[in-house]
Amino acid sequence: MVTLIIAEKPNVARKIAYALAEGKPVRKTIGKVSYYEFTRDGKKVIVAPAVGHLFSLAPKVKTYGYPIFDIEWVPVYIAEKGKSYAKDYIKALATLAKKADEFIVACDYDTEGEVIGYTALKYACGVDPSKAKRMKFSALTKADLLKAWYNLEPTINFGMADAGIARHILDWYWGVNLSRALTSAIKRASGKWMVLSTGRVQGPTLKFLVDREKEIQNFKPTPYWVIKMVLEKNRETYIATYEKERILDENEAKRIVEEAKKGPAFVERVEVKQQQRKPPVPFDLGTLQREAYSAFGYSPKRTLEIAQKLYERGYTSYPRTSSQKLPRNLNFRSILQKLAKLPEYKPFAHALLGKEKLKPVEGKKDDPAHPAIYPTGELPKPGELTKDEQNLYDLIVRRFLALFMEPAVRESMKVFINSNSHRFILSGSRTIREGWLKVYGKYVKFDEVILPSFKEGEPVKVLQIKREKKKTKPPARYSPAAVIKKMEDLGIGTKATRAQILETLYSRGYIEGKRKIKVTPLGMRVVAALEKNVPDIISVELTRAFEEKMEGIMAGKTRKNGVIEESKNQLIKILKLFKEKELDIGKMLLETTGTGVTHSKASAKKSGAMKGLKEEEDGEVQRTLNGVKSEDSRRQEKKPLVIGKCPKCGGDLVVRYNRKTGKRFVGCSNWPKCTVTYPLLQRGQVIPTGKTCCNGAPVVKIREKDREYEVCVDMNCRDWKKGKK
Repeated sequence: MVTLIIAEKPNVARKIAYALAEGKPVRKTIGKVSYYEFTRDGKKVIVAPAVGHLFSLAPKVKTYGYPIFDIEWVPVYIAEKGKSYAKDYIKALATLAKKADEFIVACDYDTEGEVIGYTALKYACGVDPSKAKRMKFSALTKADLLKAWYNLEPTINFGMADAGIARHILDWYWGVNLSRALTSAIKRASGKWMVLSTGRVQGPTLKFLVDREKEIQNFKPTPYWVIKMVLEKNRETYIATYEKERILDENEAKRIVEEAKKGPAFVERVEVKQQQRKPPVPFDLGTLQREAYSAFGYSPKRTLEIAQKLYERGYTSYPRTSSQKLPRNLNFRSILQKLAKLPEYKPFAHALLGKEKLKPVEGKKDDPAHPAIYPTGELPKPGELTKDEQNLYDLIVRRFLALFMEPAVRESMKVFINSNSHRFILSGSRTIREGWLKVYGKYVKFDEVILPSFKEGEPVKVLQIKREKKKTKPPARYSPAAVIKKMEDLGIGTKATRAQILETLYSRGYIEGKRKIKVTPLGMRVVAALEKNVPDIISVELTRAFEEKMEGIMAGKTRKNGVIEESKNQLIKILKLFKEKELDIGKMLLETTGTGVTHSKASAKKSGAMKGLKEEEDGEVQRTLNGVKSEDSRRQEKKPLVIGKCPKCGGDLVVRYNRKTGKRFVGCSNWPKCTVTYPLLQRGQVIPTGKTCCNGAPVVKIREKDREYEVCVDMNCRDWKKGKK
């Protein structure tokens, strides 16, 4: 009996093999792919990895225009450029499947993981997916994996698989067809080629960002006045505010100030209240993304990437969860004992271990697939984690410790001061019992305003009473974390895809700004054109309705094919209307700030976002636009980036690509007459700086994810790394 376990990624396959093996597993290779063999309970077991999605959707026949619905699953390296590596993994699984008598899917237990396992079984292994068993786990610890091994599900979760397949198909239908339609509209109106995109979730998300942008643009500030009393006690000054926070009439504000100045001022009454603050609930993904943004400024996508790495190393549980509840059978005491080995958590863990009963605070939200995010108790080695990984790990651990701690107690104090029948309020607050704030206080902001003792009837020494003119402010722009929260509230996207949708809007040049999101002129025009002509494309209600139907598929209440057919028919109606108004839509898109499409390209590049088409995690597939760009646009795209002047001949130094390897380097534009070349880092966006360094070699800025640094292209430069930030 030979059992083949299919893992989602190579490092997860290794984790599983070392957890299940009776002894040390044997690492073997097929081509470039590593897999593991060992025995367990008298069985020969093989653990082999996929590398994410090995199969993707593509048209059965290469066609142009829209609509297109005749699609099929194909190897991902056929559907997408740059994924040739997947061929090796498909070949390895196909080879190993011939030796296997039993199949087990051990991919991440969610809709995407189920689709990865389903398609790997069906198209790589040639096996009926209903014949495979399922390992279900939420952490990659040895204990969790052994438990999953001894409690195998009899089949994969077909509810999740069908929901995932339906989502891929719907997102392909909507993403590709609508993107082709937008691109065609621009082409028809201008004769020029520019790729624009929208999709089932992307459109409604952009819509609510545009709505906020309009609120800000249309906002008219209203003047108002606030009145403050400056008083002194114990040689310290304090500021009390008038009981009516805003005075809309200046003359009224003047009258109040003049009357209050006459005094006398005295303490009318003092209110002191104490309030318990319970610990925060366990992290679900959305809450973790918002907290990481607040604490460290990490984008939602960055937070998910880091959390995924911590999970794959076994340090934290599975991050793509909407649950705020911990597993009932989780051994809290064991995890605390292990965390106590780390000096920064030792005092808190020891204090909790002294408790007779460990009962965590929990939230209302639940997830049938995975519990809330928690530290597993497996500890990273000193120096193993990057700064970003350490930050997120610390946030997760401290949140977990806080769950078992006593409530904090906050005291608020209000002193009501009467001055000639006008009332002012002096407010203070302080923490009188830290409770869970001892461990988590570094991530929570509470004002500590400590007031001296006041007694009713005592006179108040007033130094000044003044009025200040202010203006109402427009609503704030969304931060990336606030966008994720808004999508959650609206019920669009999924916990796993919302961050990627936001990144897609950046990459299309529709939005810009890292902390405060501003919609670009192109983004405004796209929504305006769709809202006027085909509003269903950006309808939150329509998108949410299909999200609910896919949840129904997962729960076994709705059939996959029915939802797909309903979505297809809805889209056919939308595309028919779009074709009728295609020219009008194209003309509206060209109106972007009077400079046309080229301005929108510049805006997108300015935001560092034009990264080309790619398949988003939620399946809004743009790759099948089939490269039907005009020859002029091809030449324009291939125009090399100039980063400086050649120190030898004065020609342009440009970024070039090796035809065989695809790797980039810097070369002189006068080649072959001039042979000056420099190596170049293979990751990150290259930005010219105009600076030079060693013997005239240019200095470039490398922008990579959330960091930027400058380097001299001469790798022998002594100061090469000094520009890193």
